[in-house]
Amino acid sequence: MFGFTAFVTAFFVSVIIAPLVARFARNVGLVDQSDNHRKLHVQAVPLTGGPTVLVSTVVALAVTLWLYPGLLQPTVNDAKFLGLLFLSGGLLVLVGMIDDRYGLRGRQKLVGQILAALVLLPSGIIVSEISAFGFTISFGDLASIMTLLWLLAAINALNLIDGVDGLASTTGIVLSLAIAAVLFILGGRPDGLLVSLVLAGTLSGFLIYNFPPAKMFLGDSGSMLIGLILGAIATKCSIKQYAAVVLILPTAIWAIPMFDVAMAVVRRKLTGRSIYETDHGHLHHCLQRKGLGAIRLLATMALLCTITGAGAVVASYTGRESIAYVGVATSLSLLILTRSFGHTEMSLLTNRLRRLAGSILHRYVPSDTVLHDEEVRLNGDHNWQQLWETLTAFAERFEMDSVELIVNLPLIGEEYHGSWKRKADTKNHEKWTSEIPLIVQDMRVGCLRVAGALGEGSICKWMSDLIGGLEGFEAELVLLVEELRLQNRVEQPSASSGPVLSTTDDGDQVAL
Repeated sequence: MFGFTAFVTAFFVSVIIAPLVARFARNVGLVDQSDNHRKLHVQAVPLTGGPTVLVSTVVALAVTLWLYPGLLQPTVNDAKFLGLLFLSGGLLVLVGMIDDRYGLRGRQKLVGQILAALVLLPSGIIVSEISAFGFTISFGDLASIMTLLWLLAAINALNLIDGVDGLASTTGIVLSLAIAAVLFILGGRPDGLLVSLVLAGTLSGFLIYNFPPAKMFLGDSGSMLIGLILGAIATKCSIKQYAAVVLILPTAIWAIPMFDVAMAVVRRKLTGRSIYETDHGHLHHCLQRKGLGAIRLLATMALLCTITGAGAVVASYTGRESIAYVGVATSLSLLILTRSFGHTEMSLLTNRLRRLAGSILHRYVPSDTVLHDEEVRLNGDHNWQQLWETLTAFAERFEMDSVELIVNLPLIGEEYHGSWKRKADTKNHEKWTSEIPLIVQDMRVGCLRVAGALGEGSICKWMSDLIGGLEGFEAELVLLVEELRLQNRVEQPSASSGPVLSTTDDGDQVAL
């Protein structure tokens, strides 16, 4: 009965508090403005998720514990867990609000996440060992580090999928209910069961305002807080006497968000980008490109998470881990085999592993042999092949060691990556590299990375010839981007002389 009380209380508290937080957010400038790059909504939307979820959850917990005073009496650790969880959550909400208001670099936000996770570690959720398929792995002195990594993964998984109205809220509700079901079946963990139902109720209330078209956004503060809470109680839902964790339960429950994170890391690292760099390659972006509208997208994501969560619930009830793995395999297979998500990333990973194996197993390769010439369309349907062929022809003519083209145009819906490399005998101390931002009419298109050996004679003369060799590439790029702009009716920013290629990080630019 306490579970129903907790859910309903949290729902109504969230419904009442959210508009008050929204008014405060507007007054202090805590709103999400369109940037014509990733954020394409028309009006400023208040970022209310973090404070709303935190306050609603605390109030609902207090009311429920007041009505059921003996709920947490079985162990002292239950009350300790709740206290440290919301101390950690408060710190994370503060970090998220600063990021929402002023903007933080990826590494700065990561430091805040680490501090919040460290606050939570003494609560008793240290994972000292895990068990799966009857095998047990002990972490020993690395137990705290493994727990920290899990919490960071959970925080960022929800943060990364928060790109569509209502998506993170809907996903959080499904995951919360799945965790609650597992905890109810396993028994003995009233604190985790209470928190999961309160969170589900809070998010259900907030979804009224966050449902597309959203009147309020979760913001980083909200999505990170949801990830922290769910990560902590997902671990606790499978923990036995705060020692061993049955790995499959939290893994299955979190399978879809974690798969999205994993594919984002693979996609960005294998295309030469920072893992902090934003793109339109996430699961919800891919489903949108499949033609799914807002409601169908939320329903599809909820269904996928329900399949994996249901597998974990049935596995906990029957004691058969394989059922949970079947649920995970079913959801991920549906995504990959239908090429809805993950297929491109898997192809990139397969190609990289094949080249690595080839470099180890193959015999000696003569110099000037092209080791690989790979192009991948990550997003969009425009043909970049001619531009890439122009660039690789330039690389061969000037005897480059490698060339990499990264196109990132989320406003137009185009992302492309090309990579070319040849076997060269260039020594490290003789090799030069350059990363050149590509800018057309003040719009950042992507970047070009080139590497090679210095030519003979005058360095200035050689570099001048090199830059001149890019004129054909530049002309094609300008025409291509202008064509895409016309097709997508994108407003042209203030005029500029054309692509600007720069090799410095301090804003100095050289126009071709």
